[in-house]
Amino acid sequence: MSKIAEKTLVNLVPKMISKLVREYGPTYRIAAAAFSKKGNLLGIEMNGWRELATTRRGTGKHAEAALIKKYGRKIDTIYILRVGNALDILPIHPCESCKNMAAKAGIKIVPIHEMLGLC
Repeated sequence: MSKIAEKTLVNLVPKMISKLVREYGPTYRIAAAAFSKKGNLLGIEMNGWRELATTRRGTGKHAEAALIKKYGRKIDTIYILRVGNALDILPIHPCESCKNMAAKAGIKIVPIHEMLGLC
């Protein structure tokens, strides 16, 4: 892992966990952070319920899709994080829909657990 990636993780993971706990409590435990090509943090989003009521069970807003919708092609990389009850980092991978959306926009999605070697 590069020094830039290590520095990013040291600062990013606590920010993401703090935002998850502060804004959503224990309900939503998946967050994503978007970075520009220059390495600037564009924003952090969390998984949540869709604004419009749907008839399908289990549908929700994915953090990666929300970032892509909000920032579009300004994004170079999205880091995704899943946190457990004890605020421990758990494995996560993007769904096919988010993966395809990111590929079309030329965006890399990186699971934080893989960067930390928690596979």
